[in-house]
Amino acid sequence: MCPEKERYMRVVQKRLSAYECHDDGSIAPELTVKEYSRSAADQEEPLPHELRPADVLQRTMNYLVGKIANHVPETDEELAQWYDFLWNRTRAIRKDITQQMMVNETAVTLIEQCVRLHIFASHRLCELNFNEFDQKMNTENLSKSLQSLRYLYDDLAKKGVHYSSEAEFRAYEIMLNLSDSNVFR
Repeated sequence: MCPEKERYMRVVQKRLSAYECHDDGSIAPELTVKEYSRSAADQEEPLPHELRPADVLQRTMNYLVGKIANHVPETDEELAQWYDFLWNRTRAIRKDITQQMMVNETAVTLIEQCVRLHIFASHRLCELNFNEFDQKMNTENLSKSLQSLRYLYDDLAKKGVHYSSEAEFRAYEIMLNLSDSNVFR
């Protein structure tokens, strides 16, 4: 779920999340998930072994949803850390999809899960203060995810592939943009 080089670098730099360690605090390589990193002009294109193929992205999302997202913490501090971890790691998944120009069922499923996470976060974390949860940033990532999904649906429809979930996600996009007078164009 995380390239080996990145995992070693993050261990040395002490940048592992508690979600990537065993209960006793020891490093759990099998739980380490690739971090999101901003693209920069001086940053080289990722090497093929640094990009996770579709099956690894799906396994990573299954882990994130099954072992982390489904276990929502109670305290505000833990909730903020939970969200930050999930937001960062799902953003890395979206970046891998984009960098590989992935247009397939797996990409649709993964982006739909990202959308649902952002919608849930908007509801569950809305009462946290700005330092713990940035609603504007969450909405921006929700919007970008919905836009990616729209492009995926359109590209796959040209190949004769349609999804029963498309109407649901198009409705989310409309609701998100109700204040925009061009929402129905």
